Amino acid sequence: MKQKLAMFVLYYLRFFAKLQLQKNKTCKVVGITGSAGKSSTRNAIYSVLKNKYKVKASFKANSESGISLDILGLEMKNYSNLDWLRVLILAPIRFLSYFEKFDYYLVEMGIDSPNPPKNMDFLLSIIRPKMAVFLNAGLNHSFAFDHLVTEKDPIERKKQVIREIAKEKAKLVLSLPKTGFAFLNFDDRNIREICQNIEAETYSFGSDNICDLQIIGHETQINEQEISSNFTFQIQRHYGKLKAKNQKLDIKIKNFLLPKHFAYGLASAILIGLKAGLDTKEIRDSLENHLNLPLGRATAIHGKNNSIIIDSSYNASSMKDMIELVTKIKNKGRKLALLGDMRELGEETKQVHEEIALLASESFDQIFLVGQEMRNYALPIIQNNNTVQATHFENSKEAGKKIASLLKDGDIILVKGSQNTIFLEEAIKEMMKEEKEAKKLLCRQNSWWLSIKSQALTK
Repeated sequence: MKQKLAMFVLYYLRFFAKLQLQKNKTCKVVGITGSAGKSSTRNAIYSVLKNKYKVKASFKANSESGISLDILGLEMKNYSNLDWLRVLILAPIRFLSYFEKFDYYLVEMGIDSPNPPKNMDFLLSIIRPKMAVFLNAGLNHSFAFDHLVTEKDPIERKKQVIREIAKEKAKLVLSLPKTGFAFLNFDDRNIREICQNIEAETYSFGSDNICDLQIIGHETQINEQEISSNFTFQIQRHYGKLKAKNQKLDIKIKNFLLPKHFAYGLASAILIGLKAGLDTKEIRDSLENHLNLPLGRATAIHGKNNSIIIDSSYNASSMKDMIELVTKIKNKGRKLALLGDMRELGEETKQVHEEIALLASESFDQIFLVGQEMRNYALPIIQNNNTVQATHFENSKEAGKKIASLLKDGDIILVKGSQNTIFLEEAIKEMMKEEKEAKKLLCRQNSWWLSIKSQALTK
């Protein structure tokens, strides 16, 4: 009964959302999918387009309910039954009274399953983009895809599960009309192979010079004067429909220590900007001066005793990339890590945590862990390696208090893990130099989230 009621709510919201979209028939809808980097990519595209066009973006929505609500200009407050009743009553009212106009609508399209309503087919029943970005495919939410793979060998099984996830996400690109535009990461083999026969006009980005936009450089800088991430792109000459051919483009993002894979989101924004008629100077200036990244994504925060916190606490995606990034950073102190569980990995949970543990034990001077999966799978691996000290904590707040007492001048600490019951941003509160800045700098700080975390962290 509960499931039927949930589906009724989704269909009801979808009905009014689709009617609402008809008010903007000339709007170019840009769908963004991938296992990591969707929100940052959405924000990058928004920063490029907003100075020249009227742009709407799904800043707080990427799901089967969230997208419909975003189209209607509605937002959940506390997800109670009364809150759902409120948005159901408001949906037809918003359709009749809400007349927002925009040239572009940027939609983050996240899927958790191959089955409705958490799959790509259901999202495409709400909205049909004319432009699509496909960033990558990884093991996020892989538990829902386990039943599609019978392979027992763990390495081969991992590959096959990721391919199934890629096939589901690729439906966004495969649904594009002939008049549409696809922007694809050619460094991802699954994307290259699955999307090779699409009908839409295709633009590629990646590290190879066969790509329309080649990623040729990435470095991070951290010192007393500046914290930044620098990316270099080459617009290749071989594709006739792309403006600014054979130009090099340097982008510097200040106050963030971003991994190399962030270049894929920037590349998408650059290509879409070029197709929208902007020149390279306009694109660079917009990205460098107006890009606001979502909280909890590789933000550099000043910690106690002149330490630096790399706040990647929003989720656990791309944990390997973030660890490798910290390894390459030159700092005068120690390299530390606070790592939380990587949730929703299904049968791959043990293998992935063990792989991260091995990498972390070779990368950090001291490691702190939170969560059951980290305790069960990562902690034994690090302890057996016998090269680095590892400590497990029952919750993030406890971990933060202990780490804060240990931080020294020049230390750099990576904080990364899943959100569900982990909430590593609460550890950062204890470690940051100015705790009063928490609401501005950390993710999940509204009253609803603080109430949820208060209950979770006091159990």
